[in-house]
This record gives sequence, structure tokens and C-alpha cells, in this order.
Amino acid sequence: MKAHRVQSKASHVGFDWERPEQALAKVDEEAAEVRGALAGDGTALAEELGDLLFAVVNVARLAKVDAEQSLLAATRKFSNRFARIERAAGERGSSLDELSLAEMDALWAAHKESGEADD
Repeated sequence: MKAHRVQSKASHVGFDWERPEQALAKVDEEAAEVRGALAGDGTALAEELGDLLFAVVNVARLAKVDAEQSLLAATRKFSNRFARIERAAGERGSSLDELSLAEMDALWAAHKESGEADD
């Protein structure tokens, strides 16, 4: 919310892009900087991740999407899917910590392909 408010204030004086696609280019730039920080010694990683998140909020704001609500919805969707793959593993007689990442990914993909609602 704070990022949205700061960006809106800057927009009111004309310091803004006209379209979300323009702000998305900044997301690409910031993602490249995160990649660079990950490849380096990591000292700038937190700052670069903050810049990336700020840029994503800007895209959402320009697209008239509530970034906070979108993130909450994505978190709920992930949580629901994760719970479903936990149950699926249990039905097979396993727990997730006994499965490989590939096996968990297969359960995840099967759930997504099933078309089962995530709410």
C-alpha cells in the first residue's frame, strides 16, 4: 500500500508512465539487477528485490489492479494448491518431505491440469 501511495503522489505531478507496459519494462530491468545480485556476492540483493517489488506494484497501479489484493489472492491460491498436494501425497501413503522436488512438481502439475478450483 505504501508503494502504491508513493507512486500515486509522484504521478500527480506527472512523474509517471502512461501505460502499464512501460512500467513492465522497468520490472524486466529490475529483474536483471536481481539476477546480477544473485550472481555476485549478494550484498545488494535485498535492495534489488525491493526495487523489483516496487516496480511490480507500479505495473499493477497503472493497470488499475490492487497489488495487495492480487498478492493475497495468489498466496491463497498457492496455499490451497499446496494443501491439495499434501493431501494427494498422504493418499499415496507419503508425506511431502519424503518426496523429491520432481515428485512434488508432478503432483502440483496434476492438480493444475485437473481444473480443480483453488478457492
